[in-house]
Amino acid sequence: MTDGIKKKFILAGKGIEHVVRDLKKRLFMGTALKTLPGSYRFRFLMALFTLRNVRKQRHVIQKIIQYKKALNYPQNNIAFVFNCFLSLSYDMLFPHLLVENPQKYLQYVSIEGEEYVRRLLEQDTGVILISGHFGPKFRAILFKEALGINTPSFIGPAYRDKIANSSSKLYKTLSLYKYYIVGEEKPLQEGLRKKEWIVFLNDYPVKKRESNHQTMFGKRVYFSELPFKISLEQNIPLLFFGTTRIKHKYQISILPLDNFQTKQEGLEKYVALVEGLLHRDPYAGFFTAEHHF
Repeated sequence: MTDGIKKKFILAGKGIEHVVRDLKKRLFMGTALKTLPGSYRFRFLMALFTLRNVRKQRHVIQKIIQYKKALNYPQNNIAFVFNCFLSLSYDMLFPHLLVENPQKYLQYVSIEGEEYVRRLLEQDTGVILISGHFGPKFRAILFKEALGINTPSFIGPAYRDKIANSSSKLYKTLSLYKYYIVGEEKPLQEGLRKKEWIVFLNDYPVKKRESNHQTMFGKRVYFSELPFKISLEQNIPLLFFGTTRIKHKYQISILPLDNFQTKQEGLEKYVALVEGLLHRDPYAGFFTAEHHF
């Protein structure tokens, strides 16, 4: 068999694999959309989805166990690991459901702290919505659907490529939102001066410097000081946007992150808020475990 024919067979096989994978996704999504999140059928679907995620990301299991030990959480390892993966499964699925039927699925989200949002809207200022990789990737959608605010995001280049190249409705929807790219901070700051509300996920590990290190659950971590630097220099308010899951519902907590005099002090306050959130919902710490333990 010639190399050319071999390549054709390989490409044909990959095409068939893609079609089958896309069909499975559409069948799963169709079933999920017809099923109430609190029902036994939905829980069964999520259990199957979770087992798939465990199989695909089993390299994270030991890190989750180390994270659990740092939290001193009183649960056996198997149950804790499964619940972390289950929480991840809910987080992965929920944005897809939300874009398909916002009115139906917004009833599974409650928001605390809207008064802080309204207060800053009255001040007519730019705002940094500082958060982390816990909960679904639905912040821009949620602010638009629930609060009527367009919120650009500060993202890495790879994430924008993923949005642009995906055919799913979720990423088609997300591609309509505005983005600022990590490494291009000037446009970000200009957007804030134009009174934009910009989402900034600040729990991704960055280059280690003595000025940006913090301790989280006894573990040395390094987060960006940029949002606090911008806040101090441009007098930009920060709102912490936390997401926890209780059974099949999400609780959004919006809190002002203020009263800091240096960027290091601001970062310290941010880490304290993240720790508080993960104490309330330790299963939301999949990203934290994977990248910091």
